[in-house]
Amino acid sequence: MTRWYVVHTQSQAEERARWHLANQGFECFLPRVMGIRRHARRVQSVLAPLFPRYLFAHFDLDATRWRAINGTRGVVGLLTDGARPLAVPAGAVESLLVKSDSHGTVPLVAMGVFTKGHNVRIKSGTFAGQTGLITEILPGVRDRVRILLMLLGAETELQVPSYAIEAA
Repeated sequence: MTRWYVVHTQSQAEERARWHLANQGFECFLPRVMGIRRHARRVQSVLAPLFPRYLFAHFDLDATRWRAINGTRGVVGLLTDGARPLAVPAGAVESLLVKSDSHGTVPLVAMGVFTKGHNVRIKSGTFAGQTGLITEILPGVRDRVRILLMLLGAETELQVPSYAIEAA
């Protein structure tokens, strides 16, 4: 029976490990989220792994030469319980796959990280550093939320991508 297993990768080598495993015939899933990278007074939106140093491989433990995974470039090894790999609970990876797009990007809104009524702080943009309250998760727009800010004594609503905010 095919199941999903967790592959531990080298630091910042998730994509390399995924590529080499795919070339060996393993079905892999590397969930990603949009993130913000700051460098030299510039702010960029980048794709980052949802679980740094980990990805998922799908195979049949009894019919696959799974030990080859441990010798793959970029891989530290499979998560095991003694001699056999540990399977991910049924439905966990599948729910991430359903929520992700064709690039494996999983919106933070779809994962339930941000919900209506929570206080958040804006991480980037004109209003960086301001705190506000989530008033709405926009259903038709992918990965955006509406925030209520108190600016100069007046309440103002604005829409921001979920990767541009953090819990306050």
